[in-house]
Amino acid sequence: MTVLHRTADLPATTGGTGAIDVVTEAPVCAADLDPAVAGRARRRRVMASGLVQEVTVPPASGAQNYTALLVPECAPAEGPGRARPLRLVWQGQRQVPGVGAGPRLRCVGVVSFRDGRPTIFNPRYEIIAKQVSR
Repeated sequence: MTVLHRTADLPATTGGTGAIDVVTEAPVCAADLDPAVAGRARRRRVMASGLVQEVTVPPASGAQNYTALLVPECAPAEGPGRARPLRLVWQGQRQVPGVGAGPRLRCVGVVSFRDGRPTIFNPRYEIIAKQVSR
């Protein structure tokens, strides 16, 4: 079992920020996002990083689920093809601060499959800032 530690749980001398501790989570690979391969394990907790390709804003009426489509940066699967987009769903949210089309995210959650698409519900996330050279 993988334990997720927050830097906020570290002693105050380390200057914790509450960010995701990426060392303790398994990075996502293309096999995790393929329902045929992942069907044996069904669900797996992973860390995924990538670019948000699109977002879906919920209508005023109906289910209040904010959805983003993340194109993960991961190791390729065995054989041809590339990783599938990963759907991130925040249930009960009309908006999620900082999450829109374009930014890079790092998120942690359990990958499950809904309608044959890899999905993480209510992921923990952080925005990855662009590196500025000095």
